[in-house]
Amino acid sequence: MNVQNPLTRGDLATLSLRILGSLVLAAALGTGLRAQAVTPTPALTPTPALTPTPSGMATESDSLPHSDKGFMKKVARASTNEVALSQLADSHAMSPDVKSFAQMMITDHTQANTDLGKLASAKGVDLSKAINKGQEDDVLSLSAKNGADFDKAYAKKMLSAHEEAVKLFRKEADEGKDPDVVAFARKYVDTLSMHLDKAKALNISVTQ
Repeated sequence: MNVQNPLTRGDLATLSLRILGSLVLAAALGTGLRAQAVTPTPALTPTPALTPTPSGMATESDSLPHSDKGFMKKVARASTNEVALSQLADSHAMSPDVKSFAQMMITDHTQANTDLGKLASAKGVDLSKAINKGQEDDVLSLSAKNGADFDKAYAKKMLSAHEEAVKLFRKEADEGKDPDVVAFARKYVDTLSMHLDKAKALNISVTQ
């Protein structure tokens, strides 16, 4: 029977070093794997949200059909002008009929202008330019007249203005697109028709 030679001290030392090296390597690999597993993925930088457009800030062209907006601006200019010209009657007119008609214009058109201003604010329509023009149209030329000359010029202007106004309001009442603007047109079309009839009678009165 063969007997194996016992391990020498040198052999034991070499074996121990090999085992220790294997353990160190295994520990290093395990640490690396654990570090790799727990390393968090960098968070993605969030994309900034788009700032919403505030409600009510739509441009004028988006707030109303073009035809309705045009109607409102024409009315603002014409109605403002009728008030401005009528205010001259108190100091320039001679005929009591002219003064009475002018007072009716101031009362009725001031109310219509108030309603139109509220409607314009609700629809986002800027009437400032139209109003400014209405305050200037024919004011200088008419303010240069007095007495009978003023009466005739004023009556003629009111007749032509209301002929155009009635046509404008009837068209909007029949063909307008925005229901609120159409309602405004229908509310005042009869009043303007009455003004037209009175303007026709006034023209006859001042030429007699």
